[in-house]
Amino acid sequence: MFGIRNLLRANNQIFKNVAQQRNMSVICTPPRNKVSRGEMIFLAGLMVVGWSAIPAWVLVNIKHYRDKQ
Repeated sequence: MFGIRNLLRANNQIFKNVAQQRNMSVICTPPRNKVSRGEMIFLAGLMVVGWSAIPAWVLVNIKHYRDKQ
């Protein structure tokens, strides 16, 4: 009888820990300091270069990928 109670009590603790709880206290407000136009263009340029670097590398070296040795 006592063994069953201990198992049930342990399972309740496990079930409580399985369910995750989030405490969100972040309030969405407009930015305090806006990003300048030059910085925005620079960052957007970096993203475009980063996204297109690998496809450009593949296209430049496609003859090596198709070459049969």
